[in-house]
Amino acid sequence: MSLVRTVLIVDDSQDLTEVAAEFLRIFDYTVYTASNGIEALERLKTSQVGIVVSDIHMPDMDGLTLMSEIKSRYPGLPVVLITGFSVSEARKIALNKGADAFVAKPFRMKELKDVIESFYSAS
Repeated sequence: MSLVRTVLIVDDSQDLTEVAAEFLRIFDYTVYTASNGIEALERLKTSQVGIVVSDIHMPDMDGLTLMSEIKSRYPGLPVVLITGFSVSEARKIALNKGADAFVAKPFRMKELKDVIESFYSAS
């Protein structure tokens, strides 16, 4: 599978999404952002996305529910979940429920980029 170098970052922290988006754009990614799962699903209807990076804890629709919807509607679209809450338990739950990768907050932007890059090098 050839992935489009486009990332959708979903997090209710506008500061995090803006910083991550600007960092990834330096490496020639097209980056979209959404503040919750509902916005993310709307974006996926209108934009070709190669990877979704989503926080787990968000209002309106959490990241686990979003991931389930993505896996149902867009099979094969990688989802990377991130959180800073109960990290070891969240990692286990996220991966058991089908996340393609997990990144604990706080993280270095390079760590996030390396996880995203691993999907492109594998394709």
